[in-house]
Amino acid sequence: MAYQIEFKPGFLERAKRMSGLKTDSAFAGALGISESALSKARKTGVATPALIVGLYAAFGFQPGEVTTIGQHNESAGQSLAA
Repeated sequence: MAYQIEFKPGFLERAKRMSGLKTDSAFAGALGISESALSKARKTGVATPALIVGLYAAFGFQPGEVTTIGQHNESAGQSLAA
């Protein structure tokens, strides 16, 4: 087992709603990431450094407010996201 940083369940949707931004494109832009990176984070739940920094810079969220440490089974053919 390996560990990875994951978003708390539902966090990204709550943050978007709280931001008042209506589109994924606007939300991703506020975070300084691409819309595809935002989509990938929603699908995988993995919190990349760029997302964590973007959430802090845009909205003041600290890593402990938005993430948790999860276990990742490498033998299942999955890889850790950078």
